[in-house]
Amino acid sequence: MSTAPRNFETFTSFSPISEVGPHRAADYWALPEGEPVELVRGRLIMSPSPSALHQTVISYLIRILQRAEDATGGFMFVSPMDVIFSEDTILQPDLLYISKDRCGIVGERINGPPDLAIEILSPGTSRRDRTEKLDLYAKYDVPEYWIVDPAAQHFEFLILDRGRYTIMQSVDERYQSSLLPEVEIDLAAFWKEVDRRLPKK
Repeated sequence: MSTAPRNFETFTSFSPISEVGPHRAADYWALPEGEPVELVRGRLIMSPSPSALHQTVISYLIRILQRAEDATGGFMFVSPMDVIFSEDTILQPDLLYISKDRCGIVGERINGPPDLAIEILSPGTSRRDRTEKLDLYAKYDVPEYWIVDPAAQHFEFLILDRGRYTIMQSVDERYQSSLLPEVEIDLAAFWKEVDRRLPKK
């Protein structure tokens, strides 16, 4: 177990972390339950509280993944749910989905890469989701990664191909995963529901 003091950090870089920090899984497990922290390459990185828009987007994505879960027997989880990638990296995607065929990685925590990780951008996490997490999800072989930008009402659907992510395009405002056919989304209807739910300013 590391004897390094628990110094929480925030991610402000424009590129992935280049050096592994002093913390390891044992330090992370010693934190109080519910601490808004992830273990990112040996560093304890804090996240700010999510906004109402962020949580509204999550609530509708949960419905979509629940339909996929019900149809096939897969597993959907919402943050905070620890995904153990290595001794120095334990992340909490906003949402994740695991196919029925890979249910063996589901335990008290998720032991290995999910089939799909989803991150919803917010001002405090946007840079980390687009750089550090993008790099880590590719490194640890997460087959599909969605980056959702609520402010721009935009999805990036990324499929891992030989260690790098390739952007997949929606067709007629609809997207169906090529890796997880049960996961599909009507984009126009999705953003319409988000707009309807949020209070008007």
